[in-house]
Amino acid sequence: MKVLGNYLIASAIQSLGEVMSVGEGAGVEGADLVELLSSTIFPGPVYSAYGALMAARTYQPAGLSTELGRKDLRLALSAASAQGQQLPLGAVLESVFDQAIDAGYAGDDWASVAELRPRPQVGPTGDDRNR
Repeated sequence: MKVLGNYLIASAIQSLGEVMSVGEGAGVEGADLVELLSSTIFPGPVYSAYGALMAARTYQPAGLSTELGRKDLRLALSAASAQGQQLPLGAVLESVFDQAIDAGYAGDDWASVAELRPRPQVGPTGDDRNR
C-alpha cells in the first residue's frame, strides 16, 4: 500500500512541477499558483506541502529523497508487472527520476524533480537550486 501511495504522490509531484513551469513562464508566482490549486480543486497535503517546496525551491531536508522515490516507483512497476499489468505513467516517472538523480538531486526531496522543467531564475545570484 505504501508503494502504491508513493506512486500516486510521485504522479502528483510531476504534474504539479509541469504546471508550475508553465505558470511561472507566464508570469504567475509559483506560491500563488500552489495556494490557488491547493485551496480549491486540489486540497490536501500532497499539493500544498510539495507545491510549497517547489515554489520556494527548497529541497532540504528531504522528507523522501529522489533516490528513495525512484526505488518506490520501481517497486510499483514491479508489482504491476507481476500481475501482468502496466503502469504507463510509471515509465515516464522513472525516466524523470533517473534524470533528476543524474542532475544531482538524489539526496534532495523528491519534489526537486520540478527543477528539470524550465523555470525562471531566482535569487540575486541567479541560482535556481536552493538546496
